[in-house]
Amino acid sequence: MKRNILIAEGSIMLVKVELPEGFQGELDQHVEEQVSYIETGKLEFTLDGKVNVLSRGDALFMPSNVPHQVKVIEACTIIDVFTPIRSSLLKN
Repeated sequence: MKRNILIAEGSIMLVKVELPEGFQGELDQHVEEQVSYIETGKLEFTLDGKVNVLSRGDALFMPSNVPHQVKVIEACTIIDVFTPIRSSLLKN
């Protein structure tokens, strides 16, 4: 996984994430709201137990504190937006 913070100012954070085919993230949950836009590739995004198949041009909103997980079907690039800034990502 490759993560690049594009900007983190005010209450908004924009992050570019590149994930290889076959990558499976751990179950995640955080207080920040998140929008994920699929720039390239295809993946399964499980949000609160519901599986969503997303590909180029799709977007998904994740409310605060809702469990979610990603499984990559085709290598992908995702643009994530967090509000407020997800400070835990600044430390990585």
